[in-house]
Amino acid sequence: MNGTITERVAAGAAFLDEHDPQWWRADVERAIDLDDLDLANGDSCVLGQRCPLEIRSDNATHFGSWVWILAGSRDESTVEDWATSRGFQVSWGESPNGDRAYGRLTAEWKRVIGERRSAS
Repeated sequence: MNGTITERVAAGAAFLDEHDPQWWRADVERAIDLDDLDLANGDSCVLGQRCPLEIRSDNATHFGSWVWILAGSRDESTVEDWATSRGFQVSWGESPNGDRAYGRLTAEWKRVIGERRSAS
């Protein structure tokens, strides 16, 4: 595992700040719906909600399609490391109860996005 959930989400937010500067705003196209945000669901996670629709393939979620492009690989280990270190998913071995780990990850993304939206 690459740091705490807070550290990993901060790394993911920094990545998005560089590559998708308005990602957190509520008034942009494909804005993240905090009520729908669920890091355990590839279509409802941060990347799934922000993924341009034209990238989506018929056999992959938004997250799967987008993360392959962002990580620059389809190698499962490389992609998992890339996504986990940026707080976009939990690692396979992180928790015996993945739902709880994803719940904490989702809560941290909601906190970060909510703080940014409140400050703007």
